[in-house]
Amino acid sequence: MYVAALLLGFTGSLHCVGMCGPIASMIQGHAARNTIINRALYNLGRTTTYVFMGVIVGALGKIVQWGGIQGKVSIAVGVVILLILLLPKVQSIFLPGLSRFVLKLKGAFATHLTAKRPLSSWLTGVFNGFLPCGLVYGALAIALIQATPIESALVMFLFGLGTIPALLTVAFSWQAVRRMIPWSFQRIQTIMLIAVAVVMLWRGLSVEGLFGNNTPEVVCQP
Repeated sequence: MYVAALLLGFTGSLHCVGMCGPIASMIQGHAARNTIINRALYNLGRTTTYVFMGVIVGALGKIVQWGGIQGKVSIAVGVVILLILLLPKVQSIFLPGLSRFVLKLKGAFATHLTAKRPLSSWLTGVFNGFLPCGLVYGALAIALIQATPIESALVMFLFGLGTIPALLTVAFSWQAVRRMIPWSFQRIQTIMLIAVAVVMLWRGLSVEGLFGNNTPEVVCQP
């Protein structure tokens, strides 16, 4: 599952280009060298948030394992992802609350976005990491079914690591990269989330003994 998390971040980073590319390109420094450092710190900030989320989700996953309902939770997460993707009415339930949350987050990192200090760049990435993103939720779904919070944190670290190459590239050539991408960013996200949902359903059914010969102990392992 570690490889899956890294690939999710890397292949899904085309979506990150659309969502976070403009923000990444606004990170500047007092000199060219400082700009490179600040943009790297911005990506480190995002990854820091992802790791923090991984620890929280991993702790929740441990409780789920203790309750013996890991397979059912995995199936439920896969079904919810598909419902949100396929039924617009389900999306409308969450969008108003997410919009208010996004406005608060943007206000939180607005003062840091145009600053040229390393700490401001890192903080911008930290706040950016909390912005609603389907791919992040997909990675968290993978983190949820890991055996320990540390493994869940590692999943999110690898996911964040996978997104960095594309975002570093686009920060220096936003318009050029945007013209090279033939698909809409929304379509890229949808495809990746469908893949995550299928994995979650397959793992859940395996744990429940409804598909394959895996046992819960084996399925827990990455």
